[in-house]
Amino acid sequence: MGGHAFKDLHCPRISCDVYNKVKSYTTAALRAVFSSVVVPTEIPGKLDYGDVDFLVSDLLGSPGSATIDNFDWEGALHGIKCGLNTIHGRRGFLNPDCMYFAIAAPDPNDDYYIQIDVKVCFRPELFEWYTFELGYASNSKIIGSMVKPLGLTMDPEGLHIRVEDIENTNFSGSLIWVSRDPRDVLQTVGLDRRLFIAGFKTKDEIYDHITSSWLFNPAHFAARLAQEKYSGRLEDRSPYWTYFIKHWIPEHYPDYKFADNLPLPDNARDEDTQKGDLQSWYQRRRAAVREMIFTRFPHISTQYYIKRATHLKKLEECRLKEVITKAIPTGKTGWRNNIPLAKVIVKQTALHTPQSRPTDLSELNSPPTPTTSGEQNFEIHSSHINYVGMWKRRFEKEDRKAENARLEQEAKKKAKELEKADEYRIIERLERLNASLGLVDSGRDVVTQETDGTPFRT
Repeated sequence: MGGHAFKDLHCPRISCDVYNKVKSYTTAALRAVFSSVVVPTEIPGKLDYGDVDFLVSDLLGSPGSATIDNFDWEGALHGIKCGLNTIHGRRGFLNPDCMYFAIAAPDPNDDYYIQIDVKVCFRPELFEWYTFELGYASNSKIIGSMVKPLGLTMDPEGLHIRVEDIENTNFSGSLIWVSRDPRDVLQTVGLDRRLFIAGFKTKDEIYDHITSSWLFNPAHFAARLAQEKYSGRLEDRSPYWTYFIKHWIPEHYPDYKFADNLPLPDNARDEDTQKGDLQSWYQRRRAAVREMIFTRFPHISTQYYIKRATHLKKLEECRLKEVITKAIPTGKTGWRNNIPLAKVIVKQTALHTPQSRPTDLSELNSPPTPTTSGEQNFEIHSSHINYVGMWKRRFEKEDRKAENARLEQEAKKKAKELEKADEYRIIERLERLNASLGLVDSGRDVVTQETDGTPFRT
């Protein structure tokens, strides 16, 4: 089936030769409108094509077109139509970030059209990531399906790690952005850069490479196929990846059992590979993936645990609020007046002043001293005040203040002297200039300056 964006035009599938000619011709036309133009890598071995897909970014002459709303669609459509010499072109309805064009066949004797699909990347910094996502018939969707149950999410913004405690109640709030570099993603899942630089010659090489990932598990795709919703969405994907999931994997992994020769990092091989417990495998792999992300991106671990702690604190506050709310009676019933009061205990410290003994009125007693004989029912506490250290610190502080004031005064004095010296030099130059021009008598005194800054006339 060919292109179907223009129902009134005949757009059949085209051969490889025609495809390459149209791709080269259209690339040149698009480069006159956009600074970044690329054709996503196609699955190798295709015999014909339904259309020619392009990814573009950075509209020339319109630097403000950074979002889908303020993008200059009319200017872009007009420029591309002129470059392709066609009147057939429009913006997509179901895909509003795409434009569709139809050009006549290269051979004038052929009566058909070729559909051109142009997808716009509004942010140039995401152009490389979009190129990776669309390559090999959107291979990123297969990788994204593999890593999603392992705590990772791939979307148009890049790679994210999810906080496990939050994702079930607030999926978008659980995301922490990791990277938009395709190399980081490939290194995380254990694949090489051939998926990014079009390094495969056959589709079987791509399938073998995908299944060599330490995060690939055939049982995962078996479980997904068992879901009716997933099977329905699978029909809308590229037929090459539909074939991979429905036919290629079952042929190479009968009954979708775990393979014993899967490459695993470090100590990730565990007993679940023999038991076939998919959920337990998910949990163990997820922990390994999380540790890998934290090791390669240390700042992500900080964000992860801060977001997790904030969420747990909020949950605890909600729990306490619910407990307190349930304990409060509703209406006028359930209230009591005999609320038990808290018991307050005041503990007084013992007095240090000794009590005096009663004496006769005629008896005169002097206050007790350390040399007083007899019973002493008091204690002598000696204390020491370090006056030397106290005054030393104070004097040092005063000395520092005086020294700073002296330095500040000297700096001001020096600046003033330099200012006066500059003034004298300027006057001297002006007088010499006037004398050379004959504006003043050459015998007139010229202001000069001694080394100490005192001016005198000669």
